[in-house]
Amino acid sequence: MKFKIVDKPNHRSSHVHTTVRGGGILFPFAVIFWWMAFDFQHTWMIIGIVWVATISLLDDIYTISSRIRFAVQFLALSMAFYDLGVFAQINWVALPILYFISLAVINGINFMDGINGITGLYGLVFLGSVLAVDTYLGIFDQYLIRYEILAICVFLIFNLRKKALMFAGDIGSISLAYVMIYLLIQWYLYSGSWTVILFLLIYGLDSAITIFDRIRKGEKISEPHRSHLYQMLANQAGISHVNIALIYALLQLAINFGFFIYPRTIPGPFEGLGIIVITGVVYIALKAFLLKKYSKVLS
Repeated sequence: MKFKIVDKPNHRSSHVHTTVRGGGILFPFAVIFWWMAFDFQHTWMIIGIVWVATISLLDDIYTISSRIRFAVQFLALSMAFYDLGVFAQINWVALPILYFISLAVINGINFMDGINGITGLYGLVFLGSVLAVDTYLGIFDQYLIRYEILAICVFLIFNLRKKALMFAGDIGSISLAYVMIYLLIQWYLYSGSWTVILFLLIYGLDSAITIFDRIRKGEKISEPHRSHLYQMLANQAGISHVNIALIYALLQLAINFGFFIYPRTIPGPFEGLGIIVITGVVYIALKAFLLKKYSKVLS
């Protein structure tokens, strides 16, 4: 509040009160504290998260050019890739695809950070599921994940409520997305299966389908909007932010448990594609129903 790092509501917002923005600074600090506590390992990844956290905090305070933000995110991802040994393990032809998907995930998660509790609860489900998977994989640093979970729990004390006391801001959503990408790529390098991305299926569908729909309508995807399904559920259907966040988190938890944790395996490519298609059809049908029902309100 002292430095005026606040989010003032406008006609596109899903909140009505001026609220502190940037509470997600806890997320990169948790990673840095883990790095300091455990012999300064994975320093390249740490440098990367410092870069994205810094540019994201500046974007929370000022308005930073999207080109600068993407350039810094690209540089930070390169550091994470180097730390994981991606350049030595992935064919150079596939690298542009990996960069594209990683940048899309980072910014998609940022786009989805729009209502109270959704980023924190979804992050808890993701990291908690990774911990569960690691009980039979044993490839992740559990202390890194636990530090981040603690940071999210502290953040949710101030965010998971009817009237949030703080928002994550770009620094929170993008830093958390960076950690998610780091863990997913580590898992992908170990398993060789692209279906690990299903750990972000619910967010991914809402973000991707909304972006494609806005492009189809000729809208600028960088401008604020109320086109996401979670925004329609909050603003038109009148469902509370906390309940929507719980629904998104529980849906993703069900997918993680049903296809990864319980069977202790990874879905094959055809099974993964089937899951995406079926979930996508359900999503589109629900959104079409809401658009029809609240067409007058939306217009």
